[in-house]
Amino acid sequence: NFKNRKYGNINLEGQYYVYGTDYQGLRTKSNGKWKQKGTNATWDASYLSSQATDKNQYLRHKVDVTHSIKNFRLGFKDDHELNLFHNSTTTTPLSLTSYQFYDYQFYIANGDSSKNSFKLFYRERYDMRSNTTNLAPAARARTAGGELKLVSLKNQTLNVVTSYRELKIQNPQLISQTPENTLLGRIDYDIRALKGAFTFNNFYEIGSGLELKKEFLYIRVNDGQGIYTWIDYNNDGVKDLNEFEVAQYVDQADYIRIFTPSNTYIKTYSNELNQGFFWRPERIWATKKGVKKFLSKFSDQARIRMNRKTNLFKGVDAFNPFSAAIRDSNLLSTTSNLRNTLFFNRTSNIFGADFTLQDTRSKVLLASGFDSRQNSYGEVSFRWNIKTIFTIEATTQKGIKIAAADYTTGRNYSLNYYFIKPSLIYQPSTTFRITLDGRYSNKQNAAEYGGDVATIREIGSSFKYNKAEKGSFHGTITMVNIQYNGVQNSAVGFEMLEALKPGMNFTWNFGYQHSISKTLQVSLQYNGRKTESGKFIHSGGMEVRAFF
Repeated sequence: NFKNRKYGNINLEGQYYVYGTDYQGLRTKSNGKWKQKGTNATWDASYLSSQATDKNQYLRHKVDVTHSIKNFRLGFKDDHELNLFHNSTTTTPLSLTSYQFYDYQFYIANGDSSKNSFKLFYRERYDMRSNTTNLAPAARARTAGGELKLVSLKNQTLNVVTSYRELKIQNPQLISQTPENTLLGRIDYDIRALKGAFTFNNFYEIGSGLELKKEFLYIRVNDGQGIYTWIDYNNDGVKDLNEFEVAQYVDQADYIRIFTPSNTYIKTYSNELNQGFFWRPERIWATKKGVKKFLSKFSDQARIRMNRKTNLFKGVDAFNPFSAAIRDSNLLSTTSNLRNTLFFNRTSNIFGADFTLQDTRSKVLLASGFDSRQNSYGEVSFRWNIKTIFTIEATTQKGIKIAAADYTTGRNYSLNYYFIKPSLIYQPSTTFRITLDGRYSNKQNAAEYGGDVATIREIGSSFKYNKAEKGSFHGTITMVNIQYNGVQNSAVGFEMLEALKPGMNFTWNFGYQHSISKTLQVSLQYNGRKTESGKFIHSGGMEVRAFF
């Protein structure tokens, strides 16, 4: 107990004492734990004082005290920080960077020995900022919430967390944050049953708060190391935001997109859903006969990932993750991916097929508007090993692609498309494989965006040669014939032509990978293409990789 010392004292009643400052800036820190008759306490505190041209005083402490009463725990936590910067000038004796906050929480929870757990809490935080002469109240926040965790359920776990926060700004001149009420809730549920044949996991979270509007720009990088390419659609030499596309070939990838924050916020209601489902009946019915034996050949896997933010509160609809029409003006941002695949003979090495439904959507809130994308399709594919060395594979897909942007012009389209892609594979050994591939595709833009039509016929061949512990050599040659009746030098033209030109196109790529030693590997890559009216384009690269 450092009472009555020259430089002062800090006292946590009955148990802990920390002391130590002088004008040179001596710092001491004390950490401790105390247990007595069902009571646990932890404390972490530090104090610093320094004197140079200006004077700084810093105080920080944290306390966590719990007391057990039968099967319950009563607790108190607090977190306090004081940081003062005294200027030598008289105009602003207390620097504007000075601050103080005090955060405390009362809670009740179950005993530590229980498998399942719960917690209810009430929390307040007070912030003070400098007004150049002293610290004045700036903001106050109140939070109430609870937590629940169940692990005793057979093959199941459940976690629930919820809280409501009210923020009041007491002095807008001292703090720039906007007053708001925030709701947060999260449910995490997992189940595994029937010897692992059925698995299900679910994560759902809701909240409300403020969303920062974003701005973006494109920056040139080294050739082939970017993601986007610039196409001067209006031939004015100016890099407009609506003239950048995702590069289809390595030699085009010269730009990256950088997001920068703005000073504009907007009220949002958000929700996130991440859900998975997998049904594998072969794990329980593979040895059965009759109908169960037949049904064991079918399995299904579904995945839902959705993150949605809206600025309109319409009851429960504000927290409905499936209300994600990208053209809804109240929808600020969304990222969603819904995918379901039904398998037949998934584990068979002779014949297998699957049917997939997928819907992918995205929308980004920008300072100048929105940028939205959607791709929805149905796909059927199958594989058939005719003999040991011959395999037939085929994929057909039908869907719609939508692009909508209001921060610029000329980027909107709605494409209905379909394609069929068969392949014949010849693999006489584990070291060599050659394939013959084909593709027929049709794309049609909506009439309101011009009604452009593109027909693509493609035939090609690829091969791969592997030599164990030495390396591999692979290559692809493709001939693509495209018929297109729209404007080539446009965003929709780039999408429908797949970065090629109407008429006959040729593309090829070759790669060689060689293992010099167990720790050193060299890779060579060469790509090329030729359009009917354009020049040959060649690009290549080399990579040396070391393993430590």
